[in-house]
Amino acid sequence: MSENTAERTGFVDAVTGRPVLRHPRTGQLYVTKKGWPHFWGRSLDAVVVLVVAGSLIAVFNALVQSFALGSLSITLQTSFWAYAGIAVGIWFVVVFLYGMICGRTGTLGDLAAGMRGVRISDGTRAGAWLGGWRALCWSFAPLYIVLLILSLTEGSTSGGDGFTEKFTAVDLRSGLALGMPPVPDLAAAGAPSAAAPVSEGRHP
Repeated sequence: MSENTAERTGFVDAVTGRPVLRHPRTGQLYVTKKGWPHFWGRSLDAVVVLVVAGSLIAVFNALVQSFALGSLSITLQTSFWAYAGIAVGIWFVVVFLYGMICGRTGTLGDLAAGMRGVRISDGTRAGAWLGGWRALCWSFAPLYIVLLILSLTEGSTSGGDGFTEKFTAVDLRSGLALGMPPVPDLAAAGAPSAAAPVSEGRHP
């Protein structure tokens, strides 16, 4: 089994009813965050980025229009590509910085939705630099919208927190996260994975 493939335990969360999974490297148990809470959490992150980047671009535009940048203002007013290049640069810098925050400590969307983006392999965060690069991928809105829609499905073991199956969103409001023991998954009682001892793992 790949280290990026979540291990099913044959148990479900006592609160959400979702499958209890195990990080392959550490054995730590977790429940993924799915559905509308995950969608709206990531949507909040998108709104934050849009507001911050939009505000900075508005300030930049005001400086250009008021000739506060001197000769550079004249250049930017006469060159569409120069103006657009700086505006796009501001957008990507904001996205990258917000991604660094996401990879290091989490975002407003994480806080609002009660989730944490982690590696499937061991449950650790992406880290600042990788978080920034992942955010740049998220900035390609059409692809990320598809990803968010896919995260609404209950069948995937990924919480929709990446374009690959290396990351997932852990539910910090699940019964497991709150210290409640998981219960046997009666629907999967006949599957071999149901025999996996849940006591070997650790709660998030």
